[in-house]
Amino acid sequence: MARNVILDVDTGSDDACAIILAALSPEINLLGVCAVNGNRPLEDTLTNTLKIVELLGLQDKIPVVKGAAEPLVHELLPGRTKNPKTPEIQYDENGVEVCYHPKKFNLPEPTTKPVEENFVTWYINTIKNSPEKVTLVPVGPLTNIAILLRAEPSIVDNIEEIVIMGGGHIERNSTAAAEFNIWKDPEAAEIVLNCGAKITLVPLDATHAASTKLSEVQQYKDLHTPVGDMMAELIEIRTRAYNILQPLHEPDLCPIHDALCIAYLINPDVLKNVIYTRVDVDISGGFADGMTIVDTRHFHNLPDNCHVALSADRDLFNKILFERVATFK
Repeated sequence: MARNVILDVDTGSDDACAIILAALSPEINLLGVCAVNGNRPLEDTLTNTLKIVELLGLQDKIPVVKGAAEPLVHELLPGRTKNPKTPEIQYDENGVEVCYHPKKFNLPEPTTKPVEENFVTWYINTIKNSPEKVTLVPVGPLTNIAILLRAEPSIVDNIEEIVIMGGGHIERNSTAAAEFNIWKDPEAAEIVLNCGAKITLVPLDATHAASTKLSEVQQYKDLHTPVGDMMAELIEIRTRAYNILQPLHEPDLCPIHDALCIAYLINPDVLKNVIYTRVDVDISGGFADGMTIVDTRHFHNLPDNCHVALSADRDLFNKILFERVATFK
């Protein structure tokens, strides 16, 4: 039976890949996609989400919802500057912008609009009206999910699992201590991690292990479909950005972070070295602000709250991703 899933996204390049993978996988019944502020401001992430859903031709089947425009409190606290985020946009030697997430995808402007319902109301109604429990897959900052859980704490009883792309045990990307999604709204992350639902955390340690090679782009182009072309373009954008802004252990690699969460729902074997332990988030506002503290040695005396994937199967992930994209006609 297909799992009922809601994707919560801040649609940039890897979120788009996650939406495509979820929509093209029979194991997943995608109940909707909710946008949040993150990689780009909310209006941009919302527009990009609508564009991807229309690219798939699923605008009449998959509702798109407008979520929170700002973190809970992160940007309200004075002096929260000791752990600043690294620049996401730079320019190459020719003055061309280099970024992980384009402000606007190279797709037609959307003709559809998001649902009119407030996102919290939409979440509650969608989850409670589902005959089976719902899996939430937040792959951006956790603002929307935290607000939902505070507004309706009992909704946890209707949630099968929350699969989070975020954090890092050894790896970081936005600061010396933190991964972007958690850093962007650390208070929200702490709320979600301790809500009592089953939590699976897919951190940078796993997504970097499952990186895609630039040489794999051609197979997407060879599909000669709009979705194949879009996937190729997104991988090329990400690879160029990583080569210039954040070189990995070898050139011409890029992690497609968010899509790994969807691949896990399709085949759990894609995640490796999964441990069950305590994870908390630093919300001090200091140098470690937004850091995920993964207690691999069980120093704490608090209950474990999270399944954490410390690695992933690169070949299996990329096989799943390509095979599903190839089904689009």
